[in-house]
Amino acid sequence: MTSPIRQITVECPKCHELYMDWHRASINLMLDDFDEDYLDQAASASCPSCGHRVELDVLVIDVDDTWRVI
Repeated sequence: MTSPIRQITVECPKCHELYMDWHRASINLMLDDFDEDYLDQAASASCPSCGHRVELDVLVIDVDDTWRVI
């Protein structure tokens, strides 16, 4: 089963701007036929202020539920 979309807050590791994005904890390609572009969007986030792109799997969810590099 593919997990539902979760809205997340990300802290940009470059400019430290906080912004909203989305994430899926898991995607089952045997059940859902997502294209490569969608999979890339589901696994990364781009800062709207500086454009820095980060892979979501390298971020840690902090105690305030913000995704950031620690």
